[in-house]
Amino acid sequence: ATSGIGRETARVLALRGATVIIPTRNRESGLKVKDSILEQVPNAKLDVMEIDLGSLSSVRSFVTTFLDSNYPLNLL
Repeated sequence: ATSGIGRETARVLALRGATVIIPTRNRESGLKVKDSILEQVPNAKLDVMEIDLGSLSSVRSFVTTFLDSNYPLNLL
């Protein structure tokens, strides 16, 4: 969600008041997107979580982190 349609989807969901998880392979890139969205939507509820879909261990780590966060899952 750090570029293209993913980034725009995150921005629009934030505008509509959703809590948005920004999944990214590179945490720095995700934080830049988060900051960019916060400039436009100061009260946005955003979190950045690392994930590499090419790595099963990364996916498992993401799932564990997500479940531990207690965020609801409404849209995937």
